[in-house]
Amino acid sequence: MLLNSFLNGYAFWLLLGFALLISEFFIPGLVAVFFGVGALAVGLLTLTGMIESLAVQLLCFGVISLVALFGLRRHCTRWLRGSVGGRAKTDLDDVGVIGNRVTVLTDFVDGIGDVQLNGAKWDAEADEPLHAGDTAWVTAINGIVLRVSASRPDRSI
Repeated sequence: MLLNSFLNGYAFWLLLGFALLISEFFIPGLVAVFFGVGALAVGLLTLTGMIESLAVQLLCFGVISLVALFGLRRHCTRWLRGSVGGRAKTDLDDVGVIGNRVTVLTDFVDGIGDVQLNGAKWDAEADEPLHAGDTAWVTAINGIVLRVSASRPDRSI
């Protein structure tokens, strides 16, 4: 009798809601928090007397949790992880190497070779033949690969 009243009562739903919210800190995945919100909502609805039977409580819990999960997860994930958007093309040179002079370390085979920039060896690509000892200029950067050219780039672009 006591267990049945506990399971039907608002205390169970509130405790379950808080437990699910807290569990999100230990097992992150942004799922348990929405079920926690559903349990808290059912606990508050039960506390105010809006719902009483266990069947209605379970139905409300499922509906509220799933609506929160599928309706809000995408927005919350973007908010928590952040995003990079609206960057201009000029911001893509984060390391400030475009336009710098490099020394070719190895002959370029099939457009791929190595260059030295500021004392560091970089993988590089070129559309023209380059040979060890040549001087080239960085025209673009793609991740950790430099795009180089034998002709100096126009810095007014």
